[in-house]
Amino acid sequence: MDDELEHFLDVRDTLLASDSASPDQLKAHDRQLLGHLLKEGNNSPALLSPETPAYELAGLLAELPERRLCVVEARNRVWPGELERVQSSLIHEQARGDIAWWLAAHYRSLECPTDFPETFTSQVRAARALTRRGYVPPAPWADWHAAINHKACPEAVALILWEEGGGALWREWLPPMLGAVDDARVGALVNSLASRVTDATLVAMLGATWHSRFLPWLASFRHDESLAELALREVRWLVGDREDRHRGRQLWGMPLEEVDWQRLFRVVPLGFRERLWPACAHRIEGTPVSLHGGYWCPGN
Repeated sequence: MDDELEHFLDVRDTLLASDSASPDQLKAHDRQLLGHLLKEGNNSPALLSPETPAYELAGLLAELPERRLCVVEARNRVWPGELERVQSSLIHEQARGDIAWWLAAHYRSLECPTDFPETFTSQVRAARALTRRGYVPPAPWADWHAAINHKACPEAVALILWEEGGGALWREWLPPMLGAVDDARVGALVNSLASRVTDATLVAMLGATWHSRFLPWLASFRHDESLAELALREVRWLVGDREDRHRGRQLWGMPLEEVDWQRLFRVVPLGFRERLWPACAHRIEGTPVSLHGGYWCPGN
């Protein structure tokens, strides 16, 4: 069964990375996992066995969190409270605090660790976890919280965070700032970071603005063979498969202020779903790699 489970997870990883696979394909695939747990096979590996204690599950999850989370979530469907028990074990093991913060950032029902982490990547998740619960995180994330609430200069905050983390996890902390800044200043925010990023990152950043004003800039990259495919992907992210164009902010061919999130979660290919979390994190419980796309998300 170990080989069978690894094959299941391999196929799942391929689906999640695909720019053509649909959410319905993911749901159909994940039902196999739930079906096996309901059968409670005697020869199940530790990840699937009903006899595996929470602390052991926590250790297995910590080794490959984004790959194995769906298994713990499936167990939580069959044996309610499993996710909370695993989170409690992670919190009580200081070395696994990073994973505990990651889970807390995506599930408001889960307990947060006590101490704010020291590493930048963990701070990104901790800041989000605290913000989602109505708390202001410590510096420098207090400034990030202020920026997304229109109470601090986004350009200055973005520069500080970029230098602090060397651009790490920018797709998680920068889009909320891009979404909060006025249309007239979104160009200034991008330009403040442009000299510090590679061309490939700049292309991705232009798509992350959700702004149609950058479509001509993205189109200009088609003349560079090394960037053409990346730029076309960002254009698709903005205009969708209908190639519509709206003035101002847009997403998959829809004006951002008019996006039908339930429809969007159904039609956006799995390879793009990760980008929806910064746009509507307050609507979602779960991660981009969660079972069926999240414990609750629009369209699930």
